[in-house]
Amino acid sequence: MRGDSEGRGPVLVTGGAGFLGSHLVEELVARGADVTVADDLSWGRREDLGALSDRIEIVPIDLCRGDVEGFLGGRAFTHIFHLAGHANIAESVRAPRMDFERNGVATFQLLEAVRRVSPQSVFLQASSAAVYGHGSGAPMREGDVTEPVSPYGASKLAAERYVAIYANLYGLKTAILRLFPAYGPRQRQQVIYDFLVKLRSNGGELAVQGDGSPQRDFVYAADVVDAFLTVAERGPLSGEAYNVSGGEPLSIRELAGKVASAMALSPRLTFDSEPRPGDARHWIADTSRIRALGFQPRVSFEEGLARTVAWFRTLSPS
Repeated sequence: MRGDSEGRGPVLVTGGAGFLGSHLVEELVARGADVTVADDLSWGRREDLGALSDRIEIVPIDLCRGDVEGFLGGRAFTHIFHLAGHANIAESVRAPRMDFERNGVATFQLLEAVRRVSPQSVFLQASSAAVYGHGSGAPMREGDVTEPVSPYGASKLAAERYVAIYANLYGLKTAILRLFPAYGPRQRQQVIYDFLVKLRSNGGELAVQGDGSPQRDFVYAADVVDAFLTVAERGPLSGEAYNVSGGEPLSIRELAGKVASAMALSPRLTFDSEPRPGDARHWIADTSRIRALGFQPRVSFEEGLARTVAWFRTLSPS
């Protein structure tokens, strides 16, 4: 990482006990970084960090209401990877205030603390394709109009705007990674996991929400980690945004078939013609901007899905 070529500086990962955060922590520790995890464990799992728990510091801080400035003061983090937040569209529709607090308010509180006591830190925010809204089916560029259709997309966009403003107005070194749907081991929500749970319960039938036509451009967890580290090392860090995807878009109908095949099943697919409130139509990424920094997805969808299914098979049915 920039300013720390050997990767040994103190690094903060918010949400580091979560799905993507735990994968990032693994890689940072492997690179020799001194990692602190800020996670209130409301969703993250300490056990997902495994043996790493003995090699890192885990601080159970609430970024919305805790003393974030006091926590950051004197720690001299070289990098802050902000992955904490809420990441469920359906729940954001049911509880928009909670979603805004965990995404918008928490990001603001953290940025303000960085501005006041840790302005040397590189700040990278995990955002979402949900900021774009429905999408037309054409690859979306970072400069396209952002028209969220869910409270989750709106809260992520609000957080993005603050990240950019704190770079442009206060001189912080920041960047935004707009993650298209991520998947992989340790993810215990979202469509792939939901399909796996349904198929474990009934291998003869798989119910799909909506008509199966919406498209998603998935990205494997390890490639998300590579994207964060690439931007940290090579990005201008002036508040810019980057799309992050695997570049293999699939319709939800195609996805259902691939997940079933990976489970060695041939279920009958059924469809509910009504999509869930807040769900977007097509998320396909143009990743030219981050590829110009040298990022290249390394894990194909088939390989990533196979790894995810192998992990899922280790879980006890709930």
